[in-house]
Amino acid sequence: MACVCFLSLASAGDFYVSTTGDNGNAGTEMSPWRTIQKAADTVGPGDVVHIRGGVYEEKVEINVSGTSGKLIVFQSYAGEEAIIDGTSLGFDPNNSNALISIYSQSFLRIEGITLRNYGTAQRYLVPVGILVDGESHHIEIVGNRIHDIETRYNGYDGGDAHGIGVFGNMANSIHDILISENELFDLKLGSSEALVLNGNVEDFEVSYNVVRDCNNIGIDFIGFEETGPTPSVDQARNGVCRGNLVFNIDSSFNPAYGGSFTSGGGDTSAGGIYVDGGANILVEQNVVHDCNIGIELASEHSGRSTSGITVRNNLVYHNHIGGLFMGGYDRQRGMTRNCEVLNNTFFENDTKQDGNGEIHLQFDVGDCTVKNNILFTNDQGLLVGNPYTENTNNTVDYNLSFAPNDAEEWQWKNVYYTDLTAYRNASGNDANSLLADPMFLDPAQSDWRLSSSSPARDEGDNAPDFGSSDLDGLSRVENSVVDMGAFEYRAGSPSAQRAVSGNGMMIVDGDDTPSSGDDTDLGDVPWKEGGNESIFEVTNNGSTVFRPSLFGIDGAGSDAFHFTGLFAMIPPGETRLLRVSFDPDSPGVFDAIVRVGGHASSGSVFSFSIRGTGVRPDYLLDQKVGLRPTSLIGNDQYGGGQQVRFRLRRKSGNVWFVCENDGALTDTVRLRGTKKNRFILAKYFREGGAGSANVTGAMVSGREVVAIGSTDSQRYRLKLRKSKRLDGRKKKRRFTMAATSSNDGSARDSASALVIAR
Repeated sequence: MACVCFLSLASAGDFYVSTTGDNGNAGTEMSPWRTIQKAADTVGPGDVVHIRGGVYEEKVEINVSGTSGKLIVFQSYAGEEAIIDGTSLGFDPNNSNALISIYSQSFLRIEGITLRNYGTAQRYLVPVGILVDGESHHIEIVGNRIHDIETRYNGYDGGDAHGIGVFGNMANSIHDILISENELFDLKLGSSEALVLNGNVEDFEVSYNVVRDCNNIGIDFIGFEETGPTPSVDQARNGVCRGNLVFNIDSSFNPAYGGSFTSGGGDTSAGGIYVDGGANILVEQNVVHDCNIGIELASEHSGRSTSGITVRNNLVYHNHIGGLFMGGYDRQRGMTRNCEVLNNTFFENDTKQDGNGEIHLQFDVGDCTVKNNILFTNDQGLLVGNPYTENTNNTVDYNLSFAPNDAEEWQWKNVYYTDLTAYRNASGNDANSLLADPMFLDPAQSDWRLSSSSPARDEGDNAPDFGSSDLDGLSRVENSVVDMGAFEYRAGSPSAQRAVSGNGMMIVDGDDTPSSGDDTDLGDVPWKEGGNESIFEVTNNGSTVFRPSLFGIDGAGSDAFHFTGLFAMIPPGETRLLRVSFDPDSPGVFDAIVRVGGHASSGSVFSFSIRGTGVRPDYLLDQKVGLRPTSLIGNDQYGGGQQVRFRLRRKSGNVWFVCENDGALTDTVRLRGTKKNRFILAKYFREGGAGSANVTGAMVSGREVVAIGSTDSQRYRLKLRKSKRLDGRKKKRRFTMAATSSNDGSARDSASALVIAR
């Protein structure tokens, strides 16, 4: 496998960007620039651009390059979060549409920046968080948060988006690429992928990223899509995919797969990690769960192959239609060749029980090796699925298989077997394999390590290259023979030791007393108006890597909370951030439990309670009434206490009403007015900058709807006119204008005018 080497940084100068700066400044800390683009046009080799915290509404094209040993760095200022927000940004159909784009530049690092909220419903426009193309090389994309990049196109074909995209589209390859410790989530991708390397790309490392909650493929290495200039170089190759955490990847909510953004119903075929036409890639020590497909090695192009892929020491569990897929998905696709699947743990995949099993061989799989794996099924019992007869010269052996209730089943070349001996005789597979419970320590608590009595111990084949470290980062061979599965047995527990703190205060495992002091009480949040985030620090005080296998929020109030920041690993002695947002959808107190699963000396699952209170938002309507705009009265309270008496002495006159929002939040209100009677004729007019608009019909029917910002107001005029039916007796009529909040139906107010006419 290729070794990707990255250069140390030599700093030439420090430059600064701030939302309060000016591009005419010198770019110093005391006199910063205003835009990131100014820095991207100006700095040189070895310079570091420190971007102060705040929101930047710009698309950035990096037009500078560093040199060997002198990277140019664009990074968030220490302790602050620089955000590039695309909410208000447009799209150019003739150019790339990325929040950060790098074309044919080199020796650059993008670090610690949040990119968010960039999307379109227009067909054939492709929003991207970070885009690298041309002949770029020595590019590092490290520690960024990328979310809500999305195509909102609601059709089968023509909707695409990417979180990070690297496209080798020139004769010279894109090479020496590091994409590490980024988090990509809440992406609507259409036919595309969250993190993709496509075409003439080589010598890369994609490591320790978190990719989650997306409606198509998580991580993808692609070939033969005619991205590269010639077929000989048109494939991502010679790289490493290591230590990533990928989960909640589901295309059923994707219109490109026949689904709905909100209700699902589409095809479930998105892979967590997908090699589609790539070559010579090491896929190791990843955790993939709750995706449609865990890991897939395939080629979508007839006559082309995915080849030379090694998949080892991965944990693949609870994926929807299968753990590992290999081969073309039909006979019009390509093939899988010379791939190795070694020492992985597959646990209860094919949760939909679609008949695919833990490992599924599709069309034209050849010269591949499947050894030293543990396959543990759900009640379906299917260990290996293989509906195609076109697979040749594959070696399947030294695996441990188990199905509950002795329901094990193998499908080989479209024939089913329920007896291990019959399967061995017919397929020639698994002569040295075992059929037994692997005796994991506690899979219910996300602990798939081997117990001391596990039959998987010392039963693997030492011949393949299964790597030097298991999924916990510990020595792959403890005794003289390798164990089966992703974890090597050890008598003692791992030395990784988690310590979680919030607001500087330690949180004890099992904490059930949420408080604002340790950030476990996320406070009061007006429902329907956005969330409140708490940030926890997770520190590894042990001597081995801590790699989480699960992040979860459980409990009665769990729907009101969600993760906004996760991590894929913590080296010894280091700290990573865990972000939790509270976003209630109704008033009330919400309680939940945060769970962080992963092997540590303190146990497999660390949990603590959290709480938040949803409060009614400050949608404070206040109706005022008066005879002139300058003399309106109101008591700043709900309930219709505002009244005025008006004697209509002349033929006509006006009464003024104001609907005022003196609360903290924007509101949309529905207004209703009293209709005219036979003694006094009345018409309602909405007063604004464009003049008067007659809204009598809408007011009387209750169809008058208006958005009113915080501390803003909308003015109305009631024009009154004596009716010819008015006789000599005194007549009284009360006219009312009532308003109801569209956000909170209990927020109502009204004002009235008692009109006396003779």
